[in-house]
Amino acid sequence: MNQLFWKGRKVLLTGHSGFKGSWMSLMLEYLGAEICGYSLPIEKGSFYDRVRPQVRNTVEADIADAKLVKDTIHAWAPEIILHFAAHSSLQGSMDIPDYILKTNIMGTLNILESARHSGTVRVVVIVTSDKCYFNTGKGEAYKEDSVLWASDPYSASKVCQELLSECYRETFFQRREPAIAIATARASNVVGPGDYNYTRLFPYIFDCFVNGKTPEIRNPHAVRPWQYVLDVLYGYLLLAEKLYHNAEHASMYNGPYNFGPAADGFADVKHVTEIVSKCFRNSSYKMISAKDHIPKETKILMLDSTKARNILGWRPKYSIEDTLRETAQFMKDEKNGQALEQLAREMVRRYFI
Repeated sequence: MNQLFWKGRKVLLTGHSGFKGSWMSLMLEYLGAEICGYSLPIEKGSFYDRVRPQVRNTVEADIADAKLVKDTIHAWAPEIILHFAAHSSLQGSMDIPDYILKTNIMGTLNILESARHSGTVRVVVIVTSDKCYFNTGKGEAYKEDSVLWASDPYSASKVCQELLSECYRETFFQRREPAIAIATARASNVVGPGDYNYTRLFPYIFDCFVNGKTPEIRNPHAVRPWQYVLDVLYGYLLLAEKLYHNAEHASMYNGPYNFGPAADGFADVKHVTEIVSKCFRNSSYKMISAKDHIPKETKILMLDSTKARNILGWRPKYSIEDTLRETAQFMKDEKNGQALEQLAREMVRRYFI
């Protein structure tokens, strides 16, 4: 990465106050970018609220508000849009499917349509998910051209994000002058401090261990692609930079990209829980049945990131053990009263040096 590329670069980051959005805000701050953040009202006491990234302009609104999205892009005039704003909970999608579908689908449509009419936007990166793939259950690692499919509202919204991005790429973005480069980024099971969604495995077990409780673990043999949050976000930055420099040849680099872990990151729930437990004194956990869990979770889910490696030169810097130990130490330091603003910025600084 050419870090100077980002200095002074105008970026619209949607979903900037969420888990990944907060870390991306801090990374862009470190790189010297000019950030406009667009998200729902920032919750007091949230991770974003506590680490306070340096964002030049903040819009607190619904991403499904087409007029406000258009007005924001027109006023801020970004060159790069990183679209993170989406409902990100598979479990939650079963409770409020209409909200998830509206947010994820209409939010993406609003970004694409507003970018189409912008005179400044050159790059759009839409963050989707590995949940867009048809899971065969055969243990194969899915490639970008694997079959897309959905059997729940969340996955359906991710497939729709992919299809909308492809539609705008083929119909509008490549036909205009200058062209707009667009790609989708597929990752899953991102791990790091600041994720307080306790329906996810790691926020739940970290919270239990740091507070001296015993987590109950279901699906101990389910394999997932566990990966460090900064590794994934670094991949998104590399992708945006590559697209920008090759906008006139956008068709060569447009399209979907997988960002999965190295081989050691494909591990089952029991293994990673054991790694985390060793980071805390007197920690223990127990396994429980998941037969009645809804939505039903897949047993095996893996990504092939060959495309990102070959085209972007992207590779995870952190092993799964390093990722979990780094996160555990952060949470212990937080529990001991150290300032999150300093802890988070030091974590970003260490990543880039």
